[in-house]
Amino acid sequence: MDMWIELHLRFDEAVAAAEWSQVTKFLRLAAWCVSQESGHLPNDTSTAAVVAFYEHLPQNRVYWQHFPKWFSRSEFERLLPVFSYHLSENDFAEVKRSYAAAA
Repeated sequence: MDMWIELHLRFDEAVAAAEWSQVTKFLRLAAWCVSQESGHLPNDTSTAAVVAFYEHLPQNRVYWQHFPKWFSRSEFERLLPVFSYHLSENDFAEVKRSYAAAA
């Protein structure tokens, strides 16, 4: 969990600096953590990536515009329950509209 907290901070820095290759690396690592390749799910790796990384991405509205580049439609839909965790109903609906409009 501590690792993903630190990685999330570094992810924020990479986005702010427009270091898109770094951003992609973080996203690939997170995707691996929540895949069967990391072991039988759920596991400690997937839980840490979800709780300390994915749940917090939609809290930063600036990131919403990037979601269609960062997540395929199927990835986005699979992550919707996770994305909803810290959002109001209105913000959650807006995240979905934003993704649909940009995709």
